Amino acid sequence: MGRTLPSITMEFMQEQEAFSRFRRALRRSDQLALDDLFTAARNHLAAAAYAANALPMETFLLAMLLEEHKEVMRLRTLVEGAALRTVRLQKPIESFEAEASAEPDESGEAAGFDESGEPEKAEEPEPWKGGQV
Repeated sequence: MGRTLPSITMEFMQEQEAFSRFRRALRRSDQLALDDLFTAARNHLAAAAYAANALPMETFLLAMLLEEHKEVMRLRTLVEGAALRTVRLQKPIESFEAEASAEPDESGEAAGFDESGEPEKAEEPEPWKGGQV
């Protein structure tokens, strides 16, 4: 008769139990971080079952690393998106500042602004004369 191998879930529970004393020695914030890592590994138990040639703990560590890398990629995308939005916002601000610092024309008013300091409205084009379209 062949040997019965424990399921990957049982292996995971044994590994997690083996770290229980280590976990208790950690600060509370570190305990929570370790719990998050084990939760990340637990989310990949189905895939870990297919890694029969690796040691169970290696598979769990790889699953933890995978989740951490996904988080890094998500945060990188978030930061790059925020940087792009910042650049897009700065461009209109810079052009507005350039308009605001425009030299006054011969009437003494800054170009593009009326007497009250409001931006001038663009002149509407003249309609076609003689019925031409």
